[in-house]
Amino acid sequence: MVLVIVLIVASAALVSWRWVTGIDYMMKNHPDYKGEDLFDDLHSDDSITKSAGRDAWDDNNIHAEGDIW
Repeated sequence: MVLVIVLIVASAALVSWRWVTGIDYMMKNHPDYKGEDLFDDLHSDDSITKSAGRDAWDDNNIHAEGDIW
């Protein structure tokens, strides 16, 4: 039981250390990065056509289970 607790604490410490190291790396090497490409508001740019979801669905191309054979 003690070994499991030690492994959990050690792995949490390793993940925390790598996370802080990554944040420090980004602050030093990419100070102007704002994360807008990852966490940007999806509705902020209406000029981009959305190809995922219902907008790109083709209603005329229906494949039913009986069409396989």
